[in-house]
Amino acid sequence: MVDVIVVGAGVVGSSTAFHLAESGANVVVLDPDRGFGGQTPRSGAIIRDHHATAVEADLAWESLTEYFESWATRIGGACGFTRTGFAYLADENDAEAVRANVAMLRARGMPDELLTPDQLGELEPAISTGAISVASYEERSGYADPAATIISLQQAAQRRGARFERLRVSALVEDSGRVAGVRTEDGARRGDVVVLATGAWTPQLAATAGLELPIRPARIQVMLYERPYDLPTHLTMTDVANDIYLRPTADRCTLVGRHAPEREWLDGPDPDFGEPDADFVAEGLVRLGRRIPAMAEAPYRLGRTCALDITPDGRPILGPSEVPGLHLAAGWSGSGFGKAPAIGAELARWILTGAPKRPELETFTNQRFTTGDLIRGDHEYGATGPH
Repeated sequence: MVDVIVVGAGVVGSSTAFHLAESGANVVVLDPDRGFGGQTPRSGAIIRDHHATAVEADLAWESLTEYFESWATRIGGACGFTRTGFAYLADENDAEAVRANVAMLRARGMPDELLTPDQLGELEPAISTGAISVASYEERSGYADPAATIISLQQAAQRRGARFERLRVSALVEDSGRVAGVRTEDGARRGDVVVLATGAWTPQLAATAGLELPIRPARIQVMLYERPYDLPTHLTMTDVANDIYLRPTADRCTLVGRHAPEREWLDGPDPDFGEPDADFVAEGLVRLGRRIPAMAEAPYRLGRTCALDITPDGRPILGPSEVPGLHLAAGWSGSGFGKAPAIGAELARWILTGAPKRPELETFTNQRFTTGDLIRGDHEYGATGPH
């Protein structure tokens, strides 16, 4: 039996632990906040298959169709998945990329559709279609509840024998040239494999084993605005034409975040639990009202901030590192939640068999930043990069 230490109990760490335990590994997950101190509880938790690379789209589609849609059967408990439909709204700058990517997605069996602005307006009467040249649409997509998702994943992992301990890891432990465990506030823990699923904290932990990772922390701000009672819900949207993403919430709000044109880089990964900046909140409301006119004067309810883990190409670092015994699952750059179930399955298989099911994932290791083989879709989006 393989002894695996997973550091970090957010959605990726919990999914990895679940799949490892399901496959018979002896798993312990270490996280002082049980997954609630990092990005996952502050995630937009948007579930959609639209991506600019085929492998990311496949992971998202598997996560939707084999996990989120059948969560009670596959995992147990609830994840709060709500099907609203998802639309990717593009102006003329990204219109050709949207058309090309929808063709790629359809060729892989995903039922994405292209909509004209008039068709989009008929589908979602609440929105104004100003500045939109084309939209992609996914009927089966929507959003989940991030807290419910990690709680149910952790419970499912525990039912299969995984253990969760509220311990903070301060360093990796090496023995004979490989990572052989971790150092915690309660002493050292030994394992055959250590998985770092620690978001923006990953570089400083990897550095204790002499490994440098090109992950930088950047602040993200997300706001909730109260929806009027005559607007019970609306589409979940990535609105690159308007530089926001938005989705409804179960408590009659709309969550809004922005693809900020310039990153707000942080000196360190420690989370900022304060409210978003006042000017950011005001600008978010302007952009929300531009897309959904009925919310132009929506009251601001609350907001949240945290540190994202950003890589140079906006894609995660996955799989075995240059240091034997250490596997990585970090650098999500704000787009990990919707792919996390399938990612956890791939990481577990990779650890236990030596290879992922999808060979393309082997290009996601940290070595790509040494060779210069960064991950790019054939048709990336100028406004938001890989998102």
